[in-house]
Amino acid sequence: MGKVGECGTIGKKRGAESTSVSGNEAVELRQFDNVENMTRATVGLLAEAFRREGHAPYGVMLSGGRTPLNAYGTLTRNPVVPSTSLHILFSDERVAPPDSPQSNYGNARAMIRALGVPEDRVLRVRGEIPVDEAAERYDRDLAGFIDKGGSLPLGLLGLGADGHTASLFSLDDVERARRRFAVPVSREPKPDRVSVTPDLLARFERIVFLVSGPEKAGVIETLLREPAALPAGRAVARASRVEIWAS
Repeated sequence: MGKVGECGTIGKKRGAESTSVSGNEAVELRQFDNVENMTRATVGLLAEAFRREGHAPYGVMLSGGRTPLNAYGTLTRNPVVPSTSLHILFSDERVAPPDSPQSNYGNARAMIRALGVPEDRVLRVRGEIPVDEAAERYDRDLAGFIDKGGSLPLGLLGLGADGHTASLFSLDDVERARRRFAVPVSREPKPDRVSVTPDLLARFERIVFLVSGPEKAGVIETLLREPAALPAGRAVARASRVEIWAS
């Protein structure tokens, strides 16, 4: 994995040294020296997105997992004043009630409340209802948001060591998710999940994978060089700008 100081890149990055790679050259790698530096950068990224100017509705997608939690915590303690056009949505969710530690919405709820984003501008998966019903409702909510002119400037995603993102765990999951914005995903062991899809991810202006831990080095390299081999790579194949932030 290439590295150029704290913010090195592999792939195309405007205004910075870059190294061309085979495969998906639209993917950029930003390498941080430690998790703390990446957390600070994530806080800045989200704060800027939350305060975006303009009157048209727009959505910022939050990811689950452990990596973004410190950034969410920082913005809970030191909230910005968000745009009244901001909507919050989620990359995926487990079938779990909002007060469960497994709930991605639940883990971000304190930040959302600190920001003062009203419930009618939070597009969340209803993890407390059956998975098929939750997926159908989320798909309908996302479609309605887009049909009313909603834009998607920023989406955060995680990246598993097995190459999954959101709750798209296999190449079959990715293919099955076509032509919808949200799908149910059956898991063994439980809980089942609801995930966003490649069709939704293709609409984002910018997608940032937040990745931490040395065990992810191999999957990052594969995502850069052979993206079609991974569910994560296929999921974002039609996105216009994709970055990997790694520590």
